[in-house]
Amino acid sequence: MAQNKIKQFGFWVTLLFFFGCTEVPPFIDYSKPILLAKDTTYITSDIPQSVLKNVLIEDISGVKCNNCPKAADIAHEIQGKNDEGRVVVMTLHSNRYGAFTAPYSDSKDTFNTVEATEIVSNLIGEPSGLPAGAIDRKLFDGKTSKVNQQYETWEAQVNEQLVLEAKAAVELEIINQGNRKIIANIKTTFVEADATPVFLSVFIIENKIKSKQKLPDNTYDKDYVHYSILRKGVTNYAGTLLAKSIEAGRVFEKGIEIDIPEKYNIDNCAIVVLINKNQGGVTEIVQCAEKYIE
Repeated sequence: MAQNKIKQFGFWVTLLFFFGCTEVPPFIDYSKPILLAKDTTYITSDIPQSVLKNVLIEDISGVKCNNCPKAADIAHEIQGKNDEGRVVVMTLHSNRYGAFTAPYSDSKDTFNTVEATEIVSNLIGEPSGLPAGAIDRKLFDGKTSKVNQQYETWEAQVNEQLVLEAKAAVELEIINQGNRKIIANIKTTFVEADATPVFLSVFIIENKIKSKQKLPDNTYDKDYVHYSILRKGVTNYAGTLLAKSIEAGRVFEKGIEIDIPEKYNIDNCAIVVLINKNQGGVTEIVQCAEKYIE
């Protein structure tokens, strides 16, 4: 009897030792590697002065959400008032809200993407309903969430960001090589030092897509025109690491080769670039840029 107890004790000690010593594996990025036409970094003494902040509006939307067209209109009205290209809109259709985002049975397209789902879940936060949005993924003073479901107040938050000086300047050049292949040349110059990791995210968005949408009066428009739809991530949703820390004057030049999928109308596609933070509980859009493929 005593020997059995000793054996049982030894079994449990061994079991606890086995699980106690098992390491939790690190996160692995299984996205495809980015094909780079150029990859250079250096320090410049010619640091830009008074770089203004561009602002990202992420509109969390759904084709079965009757008030989402109102939010979309407001987002693009804000963008239209800032014709210098300083406001970027990216419309996110998450997989998590089937009642609002599941595709119609008679639709040829679905806007739901893994990238949109991950951005909302991991970088913005889940809204309690739609429509919803986030401005620069920022937690504004006096707020408890980065999610803003009062789309009427988006413009005030955008204006608050537009007057800020940016920590980095971004130049984006698109070279169309034909056969639906482009090169996005991205030059990022950091105006000030930063001791925390900074990431580069690149996305394809598409405009002028006719697809069925529920309207505010609860009717449906099968030819509703959608804008700024996040179609595909060129990078992982959170981006690729530029550096774990940054010196003032640090420049990154990257030329990324991108194939535009056949199902997208390339004439209506644009490339969105985000310089962002997403570690240690801090999310921030340092700078952003958008350019159409011509």
